[in-house]
Amino acid sequence: MKLSAILFILLVLLSLQPNTIHAQSAPGCRFQPDGSIVCTAGGGSENGSGGGGGGSSGEVGGGETCDPTTVHYGTQILSYDAATNTCTTVAGFFSCDGVMVEGGEITEGLFCSSATPAENPCDTFSVTTSGITCGITEWKVSARVTFPETYLDVRPYPATLVRWPSAVRNGGEPEASGSGGVNYISNGGGSPNRPRQGDWQDLRLTLTLRSAGPMFVTLPHVGDLILPDQGTSGNPTTIQWQVPSHPSVGGDVLAGSVSGLDELPGDIPLFAGNGRTPYKLFWDLRYYAYEAIQDCVAGPNSNGVYTCGSGTGHKEIVGYDWKLHSKGGEIPSSAVQGLPASLMADINNDGTPDAYWDNNLTLRRMDNNNRVDNPVYQRSWNWNGTIYWAVREGQGQIGWPGQ
Repeated sequence: MKLSAILFILLVLLSLQPNTIHAQSAPGCRFQPDGSIVCTAGGGSENGSGGGGGGSSGEVGGGETCDPTTVHYGTQILSYDAATNTCTTVAGFFSCDGVMVEGGEITEGLFCSSATPAENPCDTFSVTTSGITCGITEWKVSARVTFPETYLDVRPYPATLVRWPSAVRNGGEPEASGSGGVNYISNGGGSPNRPRQGDWQDLRLTLTLRSAGPMFVTLPHVGDLILPDQGTSGNPTTIQWQVPSHPSVGGDVLAGSVSGLDELPGDIPLFAGNGRTPYKLFWDLRYYAYEAIQDCVAGPNSNGVYTCGSGTGHKEIVGYDWKLHSKGGEIPSSAVQGLPASLMADINNDGTPDAYWDNNLTLRRMDNNNRVDNPVYQRSWNWNGTIYWAVREGQGQIGWPGQ
C-alpha cells in the first residue's frame, strides 16, 4: 500500500476513533479565593483497548447485517503521539465488527495529525503559580508537576553602574515531570495473584511541562528582551542603563525591603523588572491490561470458516497475558477558563492562550568568564519572576563580592 494511501486511512481513522479515555469537551473551571483554578471535565466513557474498532451491535454502515464469516484488510491506530504528530498502527484482516482475525503488522513513527482536539483525561484540574495537578476520579489517581526552575544569569549583580556593560543570559529552561499511579484495578473481578481478563495493573499518569519558547525579560529603561536558552556556556546579551535607579525614574523599591539583598546597603533604590518563560503541558497515561492471546490453530472455527494459515486454520484464544496501553496529548491553557493573566501565555500572538507562564525564575551571578560556578562569585536569588537590580552613578558600588 502506498504511503499516501496509508496516511489518508490514518487521518480518517483518527477522526472516527471511539476509544477515548474521557470526553474531549473543555472542562468547566472556576477561580478559587486562594488563587487556584479548579476544573471539572465533561463526562465520558472508558475503553481500555488501545486500537480503533468497529461497531458492537452486529450491524455496520447503513444497517447491513454483520456477517462473522467475512473479513477485510484494514489498519487500526494503536497510539498517537501529539508531541511528534506520529502514530503507531497495526495492519491485518478484521471481521466486520472490528476484531482482528489475522495479521498484526505493526508500524511505528508514521506521520499523522489528529482530526479532533487532544483528549483531556482530568476530572479535576488545578493550576497555581507553583504547579499543575490533574486527577482521574474513577481510578483514584492524580499527578502533580511543579513549574521548573528557569535561570537568568546576570553580571554585575546585584548592582551595576550607569552605562556599564552589564550582561544577562538565559541559563536554562529544563523540563519537569510529576506522576502518580495505582498498582491494580480489578475491572474483571480478579486480583494481583489471580488476574482475570479486563483487569489492569501499573496504571500511571504523568504530567510533563516542556519549554515552549525563549525567556521574556522586561527591565525598566532597558526594554523587552527575548532570550533563547543558552545554557551555562553560551554568550550573554549586553545591556546598559542610561539612568540610575532613582525614585524619580521608577527606582522606588529599597534594597532593605527585599529578602536576600544583604550585600547592598538597605537604602539603595532598585529597578524592578520581570522575567518568565512559556511552557506547554503534556499528559501520558499508561497501564497494562490482562487480555486474551489469539493464535492460529488447525482446522475451521465453530462457523466452519478458515481465517488463517493460508486457509488451513482459524484464530482461537490460546492464553492470557498483560498488554501495555498508552494514551497522551497536550492540555493547552485555553482549556482553563478564568486562568489568571500571570499564568496565561499566548506565544503565537493569535489572541488565544496556548501555554502557561513559568515565573519560577532564579537569578544566578556570573563572573567575567560567564561562569556561574565560580565559588568567589557564586550566588542565586528567586523572587518568583521579579528582577531587582540596583544601578548607581559612576562613583557608586558595583555588585561584585567583597566590593
